[in-house]
Amino acid sequence: MFDRGCILEPSKIVRCDDARVGGPVVRWNADKNRWYLWYYARSQRFAAGLAPAFGTGAIALADSEDGTQFTRVEGKGREAAIFEPASGSTEADSAAFDARHVGTGDVLHWRGAWWMAYFGGNDEAPKDCAPLYAERGYVLRIGLAVSTDGVSWNRVGAGAIAGPEGDEVYAGFPGLVDDGERLTLHYTVVDRQGRYYRTRMLSSMDGKEWRRTPEPFFEGEPPLHETGGVITRDIVPSPLPEVGRWWMVYTARDGRSETGERRSIGVAVSDDLIRWRRLWREPVFTPGIRGAWDSAGVANPRLVITEREYRLYYYGWSNDSCLEHPRRGIGLAIASRDHGVEGLRMWRRVEGSL
Repeated sequence: MFDRGCILEPSKIVRCDDARVGGPVVRWNADKNRWYLWYYARSQRFAAGLAPAFGTGAIALADSEDGTQFTRVEGKGREAAIFEPASGSTEADSAAFDARHVGTGDVLHWRGAWWMAYFGGNDEAPKDCAPLYAERGYVLRIGLAVSTDGVSWNRVGAGAIAGPEGDEVYAGFPGLVDDGERLTLHYTVVDRQGRYYRTRMLSSMDGKEWRRTPEPFFEGEPPLHETGGVITRDIVPSPLPEVGRWWMVYTARDGRSETGERRSIGVAVSDDLIRWRRLWREPVFTPGIRGAWDSAGVANPRLVITEREYRLYYYGWSNDSCLEHPRRGIGLAIASRDHGVEGLRMWRRVEGSL
């Protein structure tokens, strides 16, 4: 009962993911006839004091026949990672924006190749910021990598394509959208005091040259559970043309201190990726019951739509402090498409495969 929904926890053997996992990205790989799950991974040998609230480190991969029971893939990187920080033997490597840790991101098959938007950090520490972000490693920037098979990756370009500006700690947690003409990249920024999260967007015709687009916004005032902003989001084409062209599932941060700034998941729709309308003013997915592995928060949602189901992959954790070491993992909830858009409020956590 308390494991319900959890499909991947930290490894019980020595691997790149034996301390933390998170940031799930699930796509169907038609070439392999399997579901691929990319996720960020932190090992127990990761440097102490480096972005301690995050679970980033390297990026790992698992695969599945049915999208519910996953098996870890042994990558060629250190401790079975498939994508690692840029830190190496050269001075340029150690100075790279992603020299010390990396995290997913998003992965999209676009124009014959797999494209990964990821974020990373080095030893830089934010200045004049809230205590939560005072450690080194929190100055995050966005990078891109490309792959023919989704396993072996090459970085695109020599540096980051986006980073923090002005009074911002980081630029992280990117997502990708293919509208048939161009690639849109959306990502999260937060002010140095950690008061409010915002979304920025870039677009590109070739994946190399990027230009700023208007920031997305929601119609109306935010409900109470969303007054701290939207931390992460996943945008997918709508399967129901009468209910918007695009759907977004997003992590809503409650701005009230009495709720512990709890995270939950909401849904919004849009026709242009800029103006968004909440389908409901209450969350569609909330933390698990007391004692459950995801009882303290649910975040970083990914919506996968199959012929018969909606699938919600997400990150969950079991206590109120991101600095302690609660139980953490990647979860899955499923809803039938028989109820149309209302199915997005009828989630059932799957039986855990642990």
